[in-house]
Amino acid sequence: MQGVSRIYLDTNIFIMAFERRDETSDRLAQLLAAGDADAEPRFVTSELTLSELLVTPYRQNDDSLIDVYEGLILTNSWLEVLPIVPPTLRYAAVLRSQYGSLKLPDAIHLSTAIGANCSHVLTDDRGIKDEYRLTHRRYGRTTEARPLTVLRPDEPTLSSLLKNPVE
Repeated sequence: MQGVSRIYLDTNIFIMAFERRDETSDRLAQLLAAGDADAEPRFVTSELTLSELLVTPYRQNDDSLIDVYEGLILTNSWLEVLPIVPPTLRYAAVLRSQYGSLKLPDAIHLSTAIGANCSHVLTDDRGIKDEYRLTHRRYGRTTEARPLTVLRPDEPTLSSLLKNPVE
């Protein structure tokens, strides 16, 4: 896929890949496995993702899925997992001020993606719209981040990402 450098993975992508059994989950598993072959991590997520992923397995006492998610998020080479730090929270607030319907967890995810210089975010969350531009004005200075484009885990997108590796 042209113009894709690094991809931020939203929590629902992991849920689709590891908790569902369908064609989309198979394609997502292929995409994640392809990331393992790269020298540099091509995928990024936030520590927030782990917390969101563990809710259902803890509710269902599913120790094996807890182990899968903890291993996936905490120990791998193809996924860069970033901490939630004060600048991430500030920029999440800026995003929420610019995009009024954005929920705080989604703003934290998007802010993390922008801070990690991702070009795209892969999500199935319909509350996350098509593109985000973060413009921050403070003390007479304007900071503008690279635009972040939303990708959906549909067949054409996943096929394109599998055929054309991230640049």
